[in-house]
Order: sequence, then structure tokens, then C-alpha cells
Amino acid sequence: MEQIQAAIIQARGNAYQIGKKTAAAYTENPILQQFSQLSFLRNDYEEIKAIFSNYAPHLLDEVKGLADGLGITQQEAAVLYSGYNMPRPQALGCSAYVDQYQYVRNYDFSPTLYDHCLSFIAPEEAYGSIGYNLQLLGRHDGVNEKGLAIGLHFVSNSGYQKGLSAWSVIRMALDMCETTQQVIDLFKELPHAACYNFSVGDAKGSHAVIEVSPKKICVRSSIAGLSCVNHFKHGDLEAFNRHDMTSSAKRDNFILNTDTSKMTQKELFNLFANPASPLFFDDYDHLFGTLHTFAYSFQTRQLITALARGNLLEIDIEDWFAGRDLKIDTLYGTIKKSLPPEG
Repeated sequence: MEQIQAAIIQARGNAYQIGKKTAAAYTENPILQQFSQLSFLRNDYEEIKAIFSNYAPHLLDEVKGLADGLGITQQEAAVLYSGYNMPRPQALGCSAYVDQYQYVRNYDFSPTLYDHCLSFIAPEEAYGSIGYNLQLLGRHDGVNEKGLAIGLHFVSNSGYQKGLSAWSVIRMALDMCETTQQVIDLFKELPHAACYNFSVGDAKGSHAVIEVSPKKICVRSSIAGLSCVNHFKHGDLEAFNRHDMTSSAKRDNFILNTDTSKMTQKELFNLFANPASPLFFDDYDHLFGTLHTFAYSFQTRQLITALARGNLLEIDIEDWFAGRDLKIDTLYGTIKKSLPPEG
């Protein structure tokens, strides 16, 4: 087994200060070297400024804080970390279940392409949120101070075009939205680069799966709970699915055939986080290993999260947003080591 960890960033203040504190947490993070390779690919700073100014202007201040903290220009930071016009993402898998009471999901990918950071932020200009970082500024998943929970699920690169990454639009949703409907309205306006599902729920009990392609957006909603994996179900978008949906369909069927509606938050968390679960994976070499589980109760405001095989972090999110910082700075987990090549 091999240990993995995620730094816990706790930042309050204006967006610039949050950006600078985030940068400080990444100074020794090897993921920066991978992101730095993107700098030669494009120069879209004016387009990035226009989109952020229109939908989330405070993020430009956070980008400035990242730039100053990392010792690069604001233009470089925007190109590297805004999530705009990125190279086509590689396949990854994520599974989620959401109903009017709770939200839970696994994030499955490779530890070498993982930020290893969980951010607790309370910006003055936007809603505070708790979520796992992706490309510094973006988020894999998270919950905000209004009780909105959301996560991404890669579908395909079909129809790929210049636009925002899924992790950037999740960050905008956490910062700017209070309800599921507000997220739907926002996503209908934003330029999306690739095909993703988004599982989302709010404190009022409204929940949905937003199926997003660069050309069209469809919404699945239900009074009952919803599963969300890595393929589109809406007929208008099925043509965007990958050819092989075997794993996605298998996980979807498992969730649909499990009586999740009667599970407690802890039971639902364990359904996803248990290494023996059909929803937990160890294929890290092929970008399909479970890295973290994230569960939130809309009723109790309780967050439960952990890295793979790691100790649980359980908190009432209202405590943190009321000003009480966590007393730990790192989460730990363990994953199966890769097998050496034969020969």
C-alpha cells in the first residue's frame, strides 16, 4: 500500500488573500510542474477576463493572488489555472447519488494528476465553500455555505470546443449559486468545453443531474433519488457518449438497485468509500482509482469526507463558516501500489 495525502487549506478574507494563501499551500506541490506545461499552448487572457468579469469577477482577484503567491504574472496564472481552453481531459470515472436529504460521490482518477488539496474558503465577495481543488482554482466537488452540493462526472470529448472546464464551472456554481435551479440557469449561459454530467442538490431539497455538452444542456430531475455516473441518459445527448459505457452502466445499475433512500448518511458514505464496494476502484494506472469520497447531509449540515481508505473528517459546516477553524491540516489515505512492469 502507498500513502496519499491532501493538504487542508483554510482561508478567509478577500479573494486576493485567498488566492495568495492557496498559492502558499502549493509551493511544494509537484502538480504545479504539470500545469506549467500548459503555458505554451494558448494565450486567451482577454477571453478569460471577459468570462470571469461577467459571471464571477472576484475570481480575477483570486487569480492575481495566485500569481503573486507563485511569482508569476496574472496573465500566466489565468492561462494556467482558470480552466479555460484546456487540453482535452483524459477519461475518468465518478459515481454519485443525490436526493432531497443527502449527496454522496466518489472521485476516481490517478493520484499523479490530483491536486491533493481540500479547501475551506470564506471569500468576502462570494459564498464560502468546502471542496477538493482541481487545477488550484477549480473544484472536483464541494458544498457551499448555503448548502448547495455539486460534483463533476466526465462523459466524453465529443464535440470538444474552446470553453470552460467542468472544474471551473463547479467553482463558479459554489461561489455564486444557492439553489439547483440557479446552477442550471448559470450552466445554460457558460461556454462548456467538453461533455460532463453534474450531480447537484440544495438545502431546499431540489436535486438534479445536469447533462452538459458543448452544444446542448439537458436536465434530469426526480422526486426520488438520482444516480449520476459517466454517461448521458437523455435521448438528445446519447450520441455524445463514449462507445464503451460498460463500467458506467454497471455502477449506475448498482446504485439504482440499492435501496439508498433508507440509508443514513454514514451508511451511504460507506457504500461508496468501502474498498469492497462495487463503487470503489483500485485501477490507478488506468486513471480509475478512487481518491476521495464526499458526502453531505442537506438536513443536518454534516459533511463527511475521506481519502481512499483514510480516516473520516466529520464536521458541521456551519461551525467552520461561523469562524471555527479545523485543528488538522492534512488528510491521509492509502492506495494500492502499482505493480512493476513485467520483464
